[in-house]
Amino acid sequence: MFCHSFAPTEFCPGLTGCGPDTALEAYCRGRTGLLADDGARWAALILPGGSYRRIAPAEGEPVALAFAAAGVQAFVLRYSVLPARWPQPFWEAACAMAFLRGRAEELGFAPNRVAVCGFSAGGHLAGWLAGHWNDPALDGLGLTPEQVRPDAAILAYPVVHQQTLLEPVGDWQALRLDGPPVPNHPPVFLWATGEDRTVPAENTLDYALALRRGGVPLELHLFARGPHAMGLADRESARDEEHYNAHAAAWHGLCVDWLRRREG
Repeated sequence: MFCHSFAPTEFCPGLTGCGPDTALEAYCRGRTGLLADDGARWAALILPGGSYRRIAPAEGEPVALAFAAAGVQAFVLRYSVLPARWPQPFWEAACAMAFLRGRAEELGFAPNRVAVCGFSAGGHLAGWLAGHWNDPALDGLGLTPEQVRPDAAILAYPVVHQQTLLEPVGDWQALRLDGPPVPNHPPVFLWATGEDRTVPAENTLDYALALRRGGVPLELHLFARGPHAMGLADRESARDEEHYNAHAAAWHGLCVDWLRRREG
């Protein structure tokens, strides 16, 4: 497996204000003459949660390794967190998406099969990238909408309209995800749990309703049990017994199957 950490000077050279820990970490299967080495793999840009205050470890490398094991080239973005404020994380995510698409052949995936996958606050960031890839302000970074638009979006218990989690980084009302989706919004895979008290499932359900009203293809899974920040929800990544739920852990297999059925 190819593992490498790209510095901001590599994946977003025109952007200032990156945090000291900002990096894009690659977890890619090498070419070994297998049928899957035909350049048609999917890639996933993974955005861990952490309330925009930190990067949650359980939603980074373990998720990347699971995607890589399933044949999806995986990349974890350690984006800037507080005291960095909006739109710095968005600019970094947009740059990372454009960087990956531009190096798709080298990194072993198709340039039109790049998904964004976010958890909690990272789910908000992923949803923002999926819905604002055509932001005119990206022109100032030398990015085009075609470079930035994800081909699919995977959101796990995303922050959609949670004031307490969005207000520290910017105008929380302006950062809500549950407005009408933009035209050509990428398809979305969503999952959450009914017992989440940190980011209640209403965030996910309201977002799904907005997407559905806008005609965006989506798949939604609401698992009954499980707290916030479950990540993969399996024993290999759970930090305690509470965050292990074999039933909810099925989300990842369902997601990979959904991703493979995308035409991208």
